[in-house]
Amino acid sequence: MVHLTLQSVEQCITAAYNKFLTGQGGNITCATTDNGNVVIQTVIRGDQFDCGFAGYDMNRNDKAGLRNWCTTHPGGGWVFGFRDTDPAHPDNVNVILRTPALFFNFHVYLY
Repeated sequence: MVHLTLQSVEQCITAAYNKFLTGQGGNITCATTDNGNVVIQTVIRGDQFDCGFAGYDMNRNDKAGLRNWCTTHPGGGWVFGFRDTDPAHPDNVNVILRTPALFFNFHVYLY
């Protein structure tokens, strides 16, 4: 796994959200400041826009920073929700957003 900085994860989530706004799935590449190009996979399943970056993860010590970032993003009257680790998901978190059209769900694995 390639370890991403918190800033890179935030940039990837923002890129995926911009793709979400188009209503179309498909891979995108995010040019991150700290980690170079990161490929993000997006797919629409029913009313859910699932996305993430296979082969990449984030330091679990950055969870609080990501949670805090969610409270002010993506903007435009919307804020992301944050699903923390739990017994069923001990190694990943989700950044989520429910809109009338689609449910945005970005998977972030932790190391």
